[in-house]
Formats: sequence, C-alpha cells, structure tokens
Amino acid sequence: MSPVHRSDGPVPPVGAQALYDDVVWADAVVRCSGEDADLDLLSDADATSGGTRARRPLTARPLPDRPGALLRGSCDLDTRPILSAALGVVTRIPGPVVHLDLSGVAFLDAAAVAALVQANATVAGQGRRLVLHHPPYSLRKVVEMFPDECAALEVAA
Repeated sequence: MSPVHRSDGPVPPVGAQALYDDVVWADAVVRCSGEDADLDLLSDADATSGGTRARRPLTARPLPDRPGALLRGSCDLDTRPILSAALGVVTRIPGPVVHLDLSGVAFLDAAAVAALVQANATVAGQGRRLVLHHPPYSLRKVVEMFPDECAALEVAA
C-alpha cells in the first residue's frame, strides 16, 4: 500500500501552529506507518544466534514543551524511510529554533547523520536553527570521523 502524504510546502505562519501540529504530525504518522515500519526487526546478532529479542522501529513524536521532535529507536538502513519522513516534518515546524531530542535513539549510521546534516542545512536556509539534544555515542563517532561535513550540526550542552 502506498502511503498518502501532502507535498512539502513552506513553513506556515506562527498563528497556525496548533492546526499545523495536528495536520503535520497526523501526516507523519501516515507516512511512517507503512507495513515495514510496523515490523519488529531482529538485530544481526539476534538473528544469527536464533534469539527472539526484537528492536523497536524508529518513531518520532512531537515534543510537548517546545517546537521539535523526540526520536526513539535505531536510525539505520531499515528505518531510513521513517527517518526521512520524520526529518521532513521537523524541518517544517515553525519557529526560530527547532529541537530534535535523540535521547531515545540507540544508533545512528553515517547515512542517518548525513540526513541530519541535510535537515540542518534546510532549516538554516530558512534562517532558523536545528538543535540536537542528547546525541548517542554513534553520532559523536561519525562527527569525529567527518568533522568538516558535520561542523554545522548544533548540539545542546
């Protein structure tokens, strides 16, 4: 089944915040709830050992106290479409600063970090800031390996 979604448009006026939140997050849920997103996936170690422990799929939820989102799960090849959809929503959240809480993210692969860099560039191109909170160890390692490419990422202390 093909997910249904709105086209990416300009950031709405601040006065439309409540309506925008309801529509955009509902839209993100539709785009992220495809058949693949609902599957419980085994990690490589669990699959080879015959284990039954399952990873949670990547989820994105709006932050209750500020403009932004909370990501939970793992950002890798299996969840790339979900991350892309979530970041598409995050870049359209109005306000001068958009927050992305990564405290629930166990792992970000290099492509996921590249997606964060692209989302940051999109927000910066609108004259706004994307602030990352609680980055996982894997993000810090990718930033160490690619300091020039990741220099624009802003991480809250």
